[in-house]
Amino acid sequence: MKKILSVFLCGIILLCFVACGENTNQNETNSDENTAKTYDTLFDAYPSVFVTEDITSITFYAYYGNGKGSTVPKEHMDEIVNWLDSFAIDREATDEDVLDGTNTYNVEIEYSNGTVIKEGLDIIFIDGTRYLLDKDKHPDCFEDIISKTSLN
Repeated sequence: MKKILSVFLCGIILLCFVACGENTNQNETNSDENTAKTYDTLFDAYPSVFVTEDITSITFYAYYGNGKGSTVPKEHMDEIVNWLDSFAIDREATDEDVLDGTNTYNVEIEYSNGTVIKEGLDIIFIDGTRYLLDKDKHPDCFEDIISKTSLN
């Protein structure tokens, strides 16, 4: 009787896995389509990763976005905005791309409409998918700005 019950339960579990697998594949397809739509819509409108219009302040964070940030002074704002405008999607990130130190630095951008975004400077997430960022070399003033961050 135990053997029959075990076989019966294994059969039910197997059917559950098959049903879940089909549902997961459909969800992955829908997610890929939504990601593609979001990506196309976002980057057709804004070829750069960061929208660089109507920015009121930019703050950089070290230590994976934790701690005290360093706000970009007005005299370096144009230089930093131009650098942020160079950020573009390179490709979808793999686990091998996410090494120690990835997204050590984060940027927080505040816009005139009150919107605030905070993103890493190496990888961006769009609808749950990680993308590597391609960008120009940081301006010299970035080193000075990032040096003023702390964990406190």
